[in-house]
Amino acid sequence: MSAFIAQSVEPGQRVKRPRPMRANAGVRAAYHEVLLREIAAMRHDVTTTILREYRGNYPHLAQDASPLEGLHRTFGRLMDKWQSRFDSFAEIAAQGFVGQAASSATRGVSSALKDLGFTVKFQRSHTVNLAIEGCLAENVNLIKSIPSGCLGEVVDLVETSAKSGRDIGALTKDIKSRFDVADSRAALIARDQNNKVTANVTRARQKELGIKQGRWRHSGFSTAPRPSHVAADGEIFDLDKGLYLDGKWVLPGEAINCGCTWTMIIPGYNDGQP
Repeated sequence: MSAFIAQSVEPGQRVKRPRPMRANAGVRAAYHEVLLREIAAMRHDVTTTILREYRGNYPHLAQDASPLEGLHRTFGRLMDKWQSRFDSFAEIAAQGFVGQAASSATRGVSSALKDLGFTVKFQRSHTVNLAIEGCLAENVNLIKSIPSGCLGEVVDLVETSAKSGRDIGALTKDIKSRFDVADSRAALIARDQNNKVTANVTRARQKELGIKQGRWRHSGFSTAPRPSHVAADGEIFDLDKGLYLDGKWVLPGEAINCGCTWTMIIPGYNDGQP
């Protein structure tokens, strides 16, 4: 797309402030729900299967290695089953989410420009495709990592319980707690990746138009904000580079769980605006 050229602003002319781009909460919620459903299915299958076998062998687990070996074999089958399922699920879920988040980000840029009196029609481009491909790969890998991260710890819980002769009630609570951690991780993935896709696609779209700078806007939503990000509010940065914070160059929405965004600085329009 050709560079976006704004008309010059006459002295004294009122300049509207561009609004910051925000990640779509509906897209985040939908992605979170998709992840939770798949984790819930895994939770039910693993919990039911393991507890049934644990209950049947409970009297002998602490004294006899054979029942424990059987539990390991059962767990191996469950791990293979759910890793394979999440490997397939990851491609579909990531494509759906990234596509929705990218479309929402593009609409957001168009809408923000329209509020300022500019009309832009975007097409898919190489720059945006690269941004989407990077986000897609990251989300696929994150989803694929869920079973190993969760089930690896569950098998340790089962083995520890078996060797110490703990009752099934205590093990049930431990397994539930571990799957609750997986649910929390799904929430983090949905929130963090929604911010990242929105930031990456928004930046790509703005760069297509010749917009090279932005003004950092701290989200203000976090209960534990990064002090450097709070201090960065209002600072101007290059879209290719970001700001040097905490010992490294970083862009809004790039750090894990960062909800910061920015307002675009349009050459000839608001580049002189404080």
